[in-house]
Amino acid sequence: MRKRPYPYSVVLAWAIVLIPVTLAMGQTTQSRSPAKATSLEQSRDLSGVWMLDRPRLITVVERYWVYELNLEEPPMTPWGEAQYKAAKSSFGKRSYPLAETNDPIFHTCAPPGFPRIFLHPFPMQIVQTPGEVIMLFEWDSMRHPIFTDGRSHDTTLGPLWMGDSIGHWEGNTLVADTVNFNTKTWLDRIGHPHSDALHVIERIRRIDHDHLADDITIDDPKAYTKSWTGHLVFKLQPKWTLAEQFCEDQETFEDLENKETAPPK
Repeated sequence: MRKRPYPYSVVLAWAIVLIPVTLAMGQTTQSRSPAKATSLEQSRDLSGVWMLDRPRLITVVERYWVYELNLEEPPMTPWGEAQYKAAKSSFGKRSYPLAETNDPIFHTCAPPGFPRIFLHPFPMQIVQTPGEVIMLFEWDSMRHPIFTDGRSHDTTLGPLWMGDSIGHWEGNTLVADTVNFNTKTWLDRIGHPHSDALHVIERIRRIDHDHLADDITIDDPKAYTKSWTGHLVFKLQPKWTLAEQFCEDQETFEDLENKETAPPK
């Protein structure tokens, strides 16, 4: 026997009841779905493996040989100039044979320090979390955390090889402020010095999808008469991964030189 259809008034009443419930369910489902990243959030994404980039020179190896932050000589104090003249680098215009160099990394397996570590021909990886941007370097497997959670510099730390870094965002640019360095390193690979008063400011931003720029300001009143800057550009290497690399106690000068001159990945 055919069932009798419900009266129109009953159907309407059920519709009135169910519509708000359906809308509420839709809102709940929508609120649980992942929020799409805004264009600003996307422009602040610095993550990836990066390699220092410069115009191609005669050979592939030379393309990655960057010795200093700025080709112009920074204005040094008498103390800074004396330290610079005493430095015997194996790179650049004033290079010495490896056996004669007093470069700290060739005698004690010392870390290269910051920002010099950017100038070695090895990649770095940037990893981001909500309150921290971490630079991981293939050279010596060093790390450089930049805290972006609003904290102040940690004044309880002793002098550090890589300094103590905090940062904040200005639009799509990460402004990193680094202090608290020891005095065992050079600023670059040709021997520009620094003191314990070194203060490094970086402005790091993604120029486009494949390129990252780092504008570096060096402020050290003991070594330089005024602040000076450097500009580095890095290229994204999406298929690269960082290798495990350390300076070992028994390494010779030739071992270190071979690492420096090994063909890029």
